[in-house]
Parts: sequence; C-alpha cells; structure tokens
Amino acid sequence: MGCLFPFLLGTAIGVYAAQNYEVPNLRHLAKRYEEEYRKKKADGAAGAGGSRTKTVMVDIDHDELF
Repeated sequence: MGCLFPFLLGTAIGVYAAQNYEVPNLRHLAKRYEEEYRKKKADGAAGAGGSRTKTVMVDIDHDELF
C-alpha cells in the first residue's frame, strides 16, 4: 500500500500535464532520431572502413513534436 500512493499521484500529475500542456510525442521523436541515425550509418558504411568520427545533425521542427 505504501508504494501505491506515489504511483497514483504520479499518474494523476502525468495525465493532468498531458491534457493541459504541450507534451511532445516522444515515440515520434525517437523514431525520427532512429531513422536519421540509420540513414547516416548506411551512408557511412559505404566508405573505406576507417575509424572516423562523424557528427550527425538532426533538424527538428517544433510543429512535428506535437
């Protein structure tokens, strides 16, 4: 019973925040990051097998988060 109250309180606060604030859709955001990572990784795999560091920049529009 002692662990039930914090869980229910956290759930209630999460529901309130999701309904009243612009909470980003993390599943969509994670999927987009994964697609960009895989695309960049596939582009880099065609290279000459060196151990280079590659920086990936992902442009995220605010409108796509919601």
